[in-house]
Amino acid sequence: MTRAHIHASQAGLSIVELMIAMALGLLLMTSVGSLFVNTSRSNTEVQKAAQQIENGRYATDTLSDDLKLAGFYGQFSALPPVPATADPCETASATNLYNAMALPVQVFRPSSLTTYPDLSTTTCAATLLTNANLSPGSDVIVVRRASTAILGATGTAVSGEVYLQANPDTAQIQFGNGGVPGISGTADGSALTIRNKIGNAADIRKYEVHVYFVAPCSSGSAANGVCQGGDDTIPTLKRLELKVDPSTGTRGMVVSPIANGIQYLKAEWGIDNSPAAINVDTGLIGDGTLDVYTATPTAIDLTNALTARLYLLARNTETTSGYVDSKTYTLGTVPGTTTSVTNDAFKRHVFVSEVKLTNMAGRKEIPQ
Repeated sequence: MTRAHIHASQAGLSIVELMIAMALGLLLMTSVGSLFVNTSRSNTEVQKAAQQIENGRYATDTLSDDLKLAGFYGQFSALPPVPATADPCETASATNLYNAMALPVQVFRPSSLTTYPDLSTTTCAATLLTNANLSPGSDVIVVRRASTAILGATGTAVSGEVYLQANPDTAQIQFGNGGVPGISGTADGSALTIRNKIGNAADIRKYEVHVYFVAPCSSGSAANGVCQGGDDTIPTLKRLELKVDPSTGTRGMVVSPIANGIQYLKAEWGIDNSPAAINVDTGLIGDGTLDVYTATPTAIDLTNALTARLYLLARNTETTSGYVDSKTYTLGTVPGTTTSVTNDAFKRHVFVSEVKLTNMAGRKEIPQ
């Protein structure tokens, strides 16, 4: 047989060889595809976990940083007497806003993880802080303070914004008139009565009121961003801010989302209430030492708060296929703060932070 004839007889593949090659190729493609799917799924879960950690830490840090500044009113150190009621949603009365400065922190706590806090004393209970806009079980925490930034001699007092002018002994709430106070004026254009030690106008700062709450949706479609049926179901830490709404140009409590995926917000408060006699050096009871933690502080307790212990339960914003959350989560040291098993497909994590209420604790320090 010639060489050419041998080569011709061996040209091409048999059907058996072709089928074996196809089977091996399919096995290889299946392995590569499975590896790609598993890698993609793992990467997705890593991204979900990273987002949950970011949201939880950002929510914790935002609230912690605000609490550290609670009770900062510039140079003003002597607070007004504790009022009978303090409406965190007050926007119109300078007197009420001033009196509420006695409570740098305020808390509305529900009786259980399935009920809503009693907000009947607030003017926004029927609008912004309705049950439809609140996740059951979470505390509502109010922080009052002044901005760390001074308006300055050339700054403009934004029309309608709330400002605080204060020296060590006296403070006054003022509503901005759109003018430039300079070194001898006020934010509202009234006669200057609060001066610094050289006789010029005392510092003017924006007055801040922040109301933190957990909403059952990230973006509400009702008026003022309130959640209603048909909205997404991503629980979100939000806050109301006392400010001029840029969309309307009027002063009010404006909703600002803070972090998605925050399912619960709970807090316990470290109180200095012993000795009960007023200290002649500070004008306050206590000695600057933490005496007790409580989850249900009274208004008087909160005036003597030194620290806050925060518990935030964060969950993924998306489900994980095949995962079942059969865990319970403890959100405090008192009974009734352990969640029930959800048996859903969301992964969760508890973030705990202890915060020193720097300005409030500082008022308790005995001068040396």
